[in-house]
Amino acid sequence: MKYPRLLLIGFYPLDRLDRAPKVRIMRMAESLSRITSLCVITGTRRQRAKRIHEAKARNLLADIDAVYVESASSFATPADIYFLWQIKRRKIPLAIFVRDYYQHFPDLYPPHNAREYVMKWLYVLTLFFYRHLATIIYVPSQGLGELVGGKDVRVLAPGGQKGLATTLGKTAEDGEKWILYVGAQGPYDGVNLLIEAVQRLHRRRPQVKLALVMRRKEWPRIPDVSYVRMVEAQGPELDVWYDRASLAVIPRLNTAYTQIAWPVKLMEYLSHGLGVVVTDDSEAARFIERYQVGQRCQPDRESLAQTLENCLQSPQLLAQWRDNALRVIQEEHSWDHRAATVVRDLLLPRQRDSLTLKSGFRTGGC
Repeated sequence: MKYPRLLLIGFYPLDRLDRAPKVRIMRMAESLSRITSLCVITGTRRQRAKRIHEAKARNLLADIDAVYVESASSFATPADIYFLWQIKRRKIPLAIFVRDYYQHFPDLYPPHNAREYVMKWLYVLTLFFYRHLATIIYVPSQGLGELVGGKDVRVLAPGGQKGLATTLGKTAEDGEKWILYVGAQGPYDGVNLLIEAVQRLHRRRPQVKLALVMRRKEWPRIPDVSYVRMVEAQGPELDVWYDRASLAVIPRLNTAYTQIAWPVKLMEYLSHGLGVVVTDDSEAARFIERYQVGQRCQPDRESLAQTLENCLQSPQLLAQWRDNALRVIQEEHSWDHRAATVVRDLLLPRQRDSLTLKSGFRTGGC
């Protein structure tokens, strides 16, 4: 049986899975390796340039059926663009996943100096090249697709992992009840909003506590209080907090940018059987309502506090969200589903029919 030969290019190093884009690349590599003969090139700009040069020296593209790129939210290098041009010249199907376009919102994310201004326009130029080189451009949301443009733009939301959830902490009726936030401390991520909401809730429900899992350098500067725990964790250390939590939160402010963004952590929460409270009016918020895996509320501290309290007081509701979340991941929105979509879209029908499960991949080379 001949396996389809796929090249995955990731614009981030995979030394530590401490950022959502890195998680997405790793999960896609794992899933794609099960249905293709997979080659992986990842790394920083300098690392990619070296590995692309090595790939060209070995004439790697002569043995590749299709290419899938997980791009960055910053500009591609000349080496990246030249390699993508070679792929197009060889008429190899090429899909590029565009994860972000915050540069389109200067009122929200203004350049602060000449360097940032130049980088903004380099990214605009990068998107121009993507539109002309890619067979398919994937985006996480319809709104982002409308901004990016291209001859064939398709929505490809983040996936989730199957079989991660345990029964710990999810529906406990007494003792500590942990609310979980995993992510960054950006200006519109709503971390301070969440802290204020939990502060109010803790006065009424002292057993309620908040775990903020983020990089140490982003920890908010708040008084040392017993009901907020700040954690830097990944892998098994992070799993402990997923298991302990009763509920997860995405407390983003409602901006033009959040309308087009889709947080990877939403699918991670659902993979662990956690219901999710979302405060913005994004596609992700509509997703949780459509699949009944959480609840949306207004992005103010009182509304968030009241919603969190109502959810935590209903073990039946949390159990229902858990069951729905696991079913959504298992049946429709796993990384395996996402990988299968990419392979189906890129490969010819006769190649699709020959897909067979296959495991194993190597980062940084082939």
